[in-house]
Amino acid sequence: MNARKNFRITELYENTLLRLKTVLRRFLAPARLVAVSFAGVILLGTFLLSLPIATRSGDSIPVIDALFTAASATCVTGLVVHDTGTTFSLFGQIVILACIQIGGLGLMTFTTLFLVFAGRRMTIVNRLAILESFHHTPTQQIRTLIKYIVVATCATEALGAGVLTVYWLITDRFATVSETIYQAVFHSISAFCNAGFSLFSDSLTGFQRDTVVQFVMTSLIIAGGLGFLVVLDIRQYIQKALIRRFHRSEPSGVIRPRLGVHTKLVLITTAILLVIGTVSYYFLERRGVFVHLSETEAWMNAYFCSVTPRTAGFNTVDFARMSGASLLCTMVMMFIGAGPGSCGGGIKTSTFAALVAYAFMRWRGHARLHLFNRTIPQVALDRGAAIVIAGISLVIIASSVLMVTETFDSTPGESRREMISILFETISAFGTVGLSLGETPQLSPAGRLVITLVMFMGRIGPLTLALAISRKQGAVQYRYAEENIMVG
Repeated sequence: MNARKNFRITELYENTLLRLKTVLRRFLAPARLVAVSFAGVILLGTFLLSLPIATRSGDSIPVIDALFTAASATCVTGLVVHDTGTTFSLFGQIVILACIQIGGLGLMTFTTLFLVFAGRRMTIVNRLAILESFHHTPTQQIRTLIKYIVVATCATEALGAGVLTVYWLITDRFATVSETIYQAVFHSISAFCNAGFSLFSDSLTGFQRDTVVQFVMTSLIIAGGLGFLVVLDIRQYIQKALIRRFHRSEPSGVIRPRLGVHTKLVLITTAILLVIGTVSYYFLERRGVFVHLSETEAWMNAYFCSVTPRTAGFNTVDFARMSGASLLCTMVMMFIGAGPGSCGGGIKTSTFAALVAYAFMRWRGHARLHLFNRTIPQVALDRGAAIVIAGISLVIIASSVLMVTETFDSTPGESRREMISILFETISAFGTVGLSLGETPQLSPAGRLVITLVMFMGRIGPLTLALAISRKQGAVQYRYAEENIMVG
């Protein structure tokens, strides 16, 4: 009798444990794991930044402000409600820098790195989360990719910090060597991670005539915004090309070097956006914010302005003084964003380019998209269209809510004037850019919470949506009768 009772208790325990494991597996789905990891970093950052030790004055900042700052840093956005250099102590600045680094590369990257060095195997959930973070990299390359990402990131940031340190030491920019090194490291990491945080109250406006600093910062921003898979593909292409170049006979097993379609698409789109942006800003603002600059300085600042809206957030000029045409150009580039699998946000360059190319192919009567002698799968285009619709919907909904929270007691005229600033702020938050027309410090607590959610969704939403759409569904055994509708 006791044996039968013990057997039933054991069976009940095993069934309960099995159900609990099933629930946990469902809860820790790859998309949720990515989102939860970012949320965890934000909450930890909020706690640390709300401590008195995090500020220079020794007084705690409001929790909503700590949450906003932690979210902005982790989502590598750069919008601030408190000046980073004057409000936060060294401890607070290091917390912000840590959030930037973790948020730029992703917590899953660091988790996987620790597992790799510890010699432990990754679970299926971890593998899928990494695949999602870097857009479906082949599973067998995950360990190599993670090691390369960390090494390349550290090397690039160190190179940028080294160049800035030497240049600022030569020009006596700061009083001490330690301050020079710290400033260089902070801004190098912030630029590569496309975060836009600066220890200067006016961002990089003080370097308006400094082409060296602008060139170093834009190079770091572009390197961090291309995407790790693109940079890895370029490195492998160069390696194979050198092997073929310096061997008289064809090495066995060496495949002819070739860049992937994704790499070509990102590089070409990035180059086109940079050229169009630079020319547009120059001619639109030569008599505006660039009027006091020389020709070389005007072109350099125009180039800087074309780089930074693609999720970086630094500025050498006051965007609030720009013309309406320049602001429209900025909002478009902020919405497009950087490359997939990078430190940047937005709908991504490859998404934008693929949908534009597909529209042209449809206008020419082609049913499929062909790029560089390759056919792009329809599922990728469907995923891209869904991401764009989700992004537009998020911007519209958030802007509508902000118009209520921020202009509820305003006159119709004041409300119309605020609309541009609010729309600009919302797109900047969604694209994790960090540019602002001065609206951020004026936001109400409700407005700050809305922008915080937009920053989080801008960093997490497209990834989560892409995974949800790309999940393999069961084969449908039936189809309904077709009936056409009018479109266009």
